[in-house]
Amino acid sequence: MSLVIFVVTLACSCSPNPTTSPTSNATPSSTFTAIPTPSRIPAATATQTYTPMPLLPGEQIADIEVSKINENTLNWLGGADVYWTRRNALLWSDVEPQEGLRNWDALANLEKELLTVANQHIQVILVVRGAPPWAQKIAGYPCGPVRPDKLEAFASFLHDSVVRYSQPPYNVKLWEIANEPDVDPSLIPPDYPFGCWGDQNDPYYGGEYYAEALRKIYPQIKTADPWSQVLLGGLALDCDPLNSPQSKDCTPSRFLEGVLRTGGGDFFDILSFHNYDLYTAPLKYENRNWNSRSDLSGPVLIAKTHYLRSLLTAYGYNDKFMMSTETGLLCGRDGMESYCQTEAFELTKAYYAAQTNASALAEGLQANIWYSLSGWRGTAVIENGDSLPVYDAIRFSASQLVGASFTHLVDIYIGVKGYEFEKNGERIWILWSLDGKTHTIQLFTQPEAVYDVFGAELLAGEELNVSAAPVYIEWDSP
Repeated sequence: MSLVIFVVTLACSCSPNPTTSPTSNATPSSTFTAIPTPSRIPAATATQTYTPMPLLPGEQIADIEVSKINENTLNWLGGADVYWTRRNALLWSDVEPQEGLRNWDALANLEKELLTVANQHIQVILVVRGAPPWAQKIAGYPCGPVRPDKLEAFASFLHDSVVRYSQPPYNVKLWEIANEPDVDPSLIPPDYPFGCWGDQNDPYYGGEYYAEALRKIYPQIKTADPWSQVLLGGLALDCDPLNSPQSKDCTPSRFLEGVLRTGGGDFFDILSFHNYDLYTAPLKYENRNWNSRSDLSGPVLIAKTHYLRSLLTAYGYNDKFMMSTETGLLCGRDGMESYCQTEAFELTKAYYAAQTNASALAEGLQANIWYSLSGWRGTAVIENGDSLPVYDAIRFSASQLVGASFTHLVDIYIGVKGYEFEKNGERIWILWSLDGKTHTIQLFTQPEAVYDVFGAELLAGEELNVSAAPVYIEWDSP
């Protein structure tokens, strides 16, 4: 689970109350304020230069998080051809409740999970969190920052964890340092599975101190296994700091800038962040905190990616890999409201999954991980042992996009959003209506095939009706 603060609502990203109608003056997320050239604070550098492991191009962009890895969940992941999954599961406090005394037996259940997945083609992103009481900078908050004098101990724990789990039989190569660290501890209960390294009294919300931790951690992880990759803790990014909603404090979204301005970009390989929109009506969703709506620009992932890339570029880190490690369409306060229990919501969720996967690949992300198999606030992929429509949408999206590369936007049809991808010499379009209306469009040539979001073949012709339901269009190479 992740955090969202909508008017101090605890959840996973930022969205408005579903009963509120969209504002008429929202700005499309394709419009961005340029980030000024920063003055970077000199920082200590690593004693050795580490080159990030190139992630294999064309690996699966359509992925799913699980709360537990077992044969049943692996069957679901395998059925959707998932490549990345994520486990928020490695707690320092479990292993080292007393300083200097490591009890690895406390991770016996996690080790069983890692062994279960080790022989599959699925790669695990392992989230590390949970400071023991003796290492907590804020007493009583294991999710919070580590004391300055205990950062070396945290780095030592991570070194030994990587030595233990990066090699066979476990083979974990991706290590995420906390979950949503851009959250202030005062906003959540101490036992929540968040990172809560945030500091609401700091103009960069604690990002500079988190960078100090990365400086200690990164060399230790790379010494243990040069091929292991360090992920910045998945950022909640509560709202757009460059175009803040009225009366909304977007200081939490300055956390990454705090990391970068002190040179922290030298001490992580992959930028991880979270993306949630809120269901507002059949076939509609929005995230007002990012001035993003389904009828303006599509998923909020697009707006967040553009902001983050601008920030990375401004600080000289434009070559960083990026992953969306939590994505989903939220409904209501807990997903149990009557309008969340409808076919209209389930269809909108399925369409949203296809849209976010295509957008993630087009934006150059390495992964887009749906949160989650069992779900939260309506995001479930399976229910009572049966798949929901979103599962089939993710599965077919995976089959279409694996091995594909983005070529360009398809922006020649008014009211229609689209992307073109190339795959094994084939040309693939994915199109959907932004305004919710059905648009009749003329294609340049007869396609080989047209599919709906679930993989059902549609009538292929040079004229095509495009609605809010995404369609995949395929042409063979010339």
